[in-house]
Amino acid sequence: AWECVLQHFAELGIDPEHDTYTVAGIGDMSGDVFGNGLLLMRRARLLAAFDHRHVFLDPDPDPEASWNERKRLFDLPRSSWDDYSRDVLSKGGGVWPRGSKSIPVPEVMRERLGLGAHASGQELVRAILRLDVDLLWNGGIGTYVKASHENPSDAGDRANDAVRIDATALRARVIGEGGNLGLTQAARVEAAMHGV
Repeated sequence: AWECVLQHFAELGIDPEHDTYTVAGIGDMSGDVFGNGLLLMRRARLLAAFDHRHVFLDPDPDPEASWNERKRLFDLPRSSWDDYSRDVLSKGGGVWPRGSKSIPVPEVMRERLGLGAHASGQELVRAILRLDVDLLWNGGIGTYVKASHENPSDAGDRANDAVRIDATALRARVIGEGGNLGLTQAARVEAAMHGV
């Protein structure tokens, strides 16, 4: 998956060894695909991520400090986003249970996420999927994007029906799909036709 991202980045003129780039993610550092991938992304600015337990926001991450913290979590057995040191997070950042009814959305991220001062965990997950980032790194479990003409049942993932978005709502420049069912096949085609 990372080799595919490198190819797409090269086509866009992004050099991930030297350039910083923005990332939103599906998964956590204890996951083999998500964790290994994020360790290859030393210059990444991971703005947001979620898994089945938590939602993570870091509005203005320091690439080196956040990489070191991600490495610590990767080496920590059965870690979750809740283990992320709050001292490393930028102002307004945090980790919240995905099932939360009301999460404070940092002012610096409200316009970018298209949300008001507070959002539910489900609303935040949908907003993360729609983030305007260089890379949406999918290393988690679940089908989160369907084609606009598909029904929710076409995704075959009832657990994520409430947070799934249409491919036409994607704003990421590149999708790295390490978790192999993150998008339906029709969603991959529709996303590509819209420039992803």
